[in-house]
This record gives sequence, C-alpha cells and structure tokens, in this order.
Amino acid sequence: MKKEDTLSDALIKSYIARAKLFYSILEKKNLPKLFSRVEECAASKVAWGSPQLGISKEAFSIVQRISVNPALVFCHPIILAACPEIIEYYKNLAAISQKGLSQILSGKLHRSSGENNETRLQVISRILNQLISSIVVDTEGFSLSLAREALIAEVGTEIQGTWVNIIGKGAARAVEGIIYDYANEKGFVESLEKKAVRIKGKSQKQTHVILKNRWRIIFSHEPDVSIRDAKDKLIAAIEIKGSMDKAGAQTRLGEAKKSFAKAKSENAHCLTIYLASCFTEAVYAQLKTDREIDTHFNLVDIMADEKKKQIFLNELFHYRIRI
Repeated sequence: MKKEDTLSDALIKSYIARAKLFYSILEKKNLPKLFSRVEECAASKVAWGSPQLGISKEAFSIVQRISVNPALVFCHPIILAACPEIIEYYKNLAAISQKGLSQILSGKLHRSSGENNETRLQVISRILNQLISSIVVDTEGFSLSLAREALIAEVGTEIQGTWVNIIGKGAARAVEGIIYDYANEKGFVESLEKKAVRIKGKSQKQTHVILKNRWRIIFSHEPDVSIRDAKDKLIAAIEIKGSMDKAGAQTRLGEAKKSFAKAKSENAHCLTIYLASCFTEAVYAQLKTDREIDTHFNLVDIMADEKKKQIFLNELFHYRIRI
C-alpha cells in the first residue's frame, strides 16, 4: 500500500470515530429536551429591572420588541436556583466555553470568602447577561431562532475540543492499555504502582508496571512510555502523537525528537520508538535521516490491525525487554 493510501485510510478511520463522538455527545446533551426545560422554567414570574442582572437597556428593549420572553434569552439567578441544569443553555447562547466562563468566575468568586450559591448564581447571571446583551445589540436581525443556531454551533465547538483532546491524550491512554493488557495476559506483570512525581517543578502522575524480571514500564510524559531494566537503566522510550492534522505533523515530530534526545543523553543505546497517526512525505523523509528516532509505527495501524499490533508488541517485549 502506498504511503498516501495509508494516510488516507487512517484519516477515514479517524473521521468515522469523530462522527461517532459528535452523535454520541449530542444524543447525551438532548438539546430538544434542554430547550423544553428552558421553556418550562421561563414561565416563572421574576423581576427584570435590576441593573445587577447585567442586562443592558438596549438589549432588553430589542428582546421586548421582537416579543420574546426575556427568560429565553437572559438568565435570572432566581430561575437558575430553581433550574440549575439550564445554565448550559445560557452559556452556549453566550457562545462561551465552560473553561472561559470558569476563568472569568475565578476572578469574581473566591472560595475562601465563603460565598453562597445565591451569590454565585448572581455573578454567573451578570457575566452571561453582559455577553448576551452585547450579542443582542450588535447582531443585526437578532432573533431567538438565530440565537439558538449559535447555541448549537457552540456545542459543536465544544465537541470538537473534546475530540482534539481525545486524539491527543486519548491516544496515549489507548497505547498504555494495549501494552498493559498484553503484559498482563502473558503473565509478565508482578505488580502495579501509582506514583506522584515532580518534573520541572510540575506535579505529574506516573503508572509503573513492575514486571516479573524486575523491569519497569512507566507511563508518564516525555516520554509517554519508558522501559527501565532492573538496575534502572533506560532501555526504551516511546512518544505517542495521535493528532491527524497534517499541517502540524512536523511540529509533533520535533516535539518527540526533543524527548528522544533527552533519552539518548541518558543512554545512547536506548531504543526510541515514534508512534503517530499522521505521517506526511516530509515526515517520512526526515525519519530516514534522523538519529534520535530508531523506529516508528503508524498508530492507527496498531489500533486497527492485529498483525501490526503484534509486530509492535514483539519489538517491545521480545526484542527489548526479552522476558
């Protein structure tokens, strides 16, 4: 199979997985049910005149002019107290991510001050209403249907963020599972240890798989996977890059090389293995002459093809660990 075909097949498999994720999350979110719940909660009688709500007079006037219940556009702390699950509706209506809202809230709320839930909902309402007010005023032809279309678009953006996270961090977890399951099924595993370590001033969690020959397989960062013998000598280092983005393929290779250079500086004979989902012609050309990377495998092949997965595992366990 040509390299271009291999990349094409990997991309198809990746986008099928991405589509399944989108449908799965949308099914769980159940937006029609959320809209119905907001309609129910919007029937509550509340006062909208307080400036503490963060609603601009111009924005409120526009919503009144188009004959829309204010509670379908603006949030009110009393309604949120009764229906906390609809905060997601207003957050997405404001087109702000949960991370973005949390960052703003961190500067407005202080856990040490002992602020109660009522105060928290007041602050959330004010922040979201300020954002929504700006949208209402600045959007020509604003309508509730347009706002809800923007809400759906924001949900899509959030799911895309989840996908990016999965193909990055999720790829490493998937490889960890393949390695551990194989070692466990073969009876190589003696014990499992969880450790908290500090690397470059940052706290990191590591999983140590202790083998019966006293070697260790360590799941961590930089490298993602390392293998050390009974005397703690670094035998192999693995870097995992799950992204399918062609534009960043060389950048990801460069990141892996930095990790491998560190591994080689510790043990010049350490085997370095590069696992990636996306190999471009430029990356293949670089791999032919690169001294930091000893061997490479297509991550999608390992995940989808049992024979190629076994080739990778044989390289790891029978030629390196020799257990």
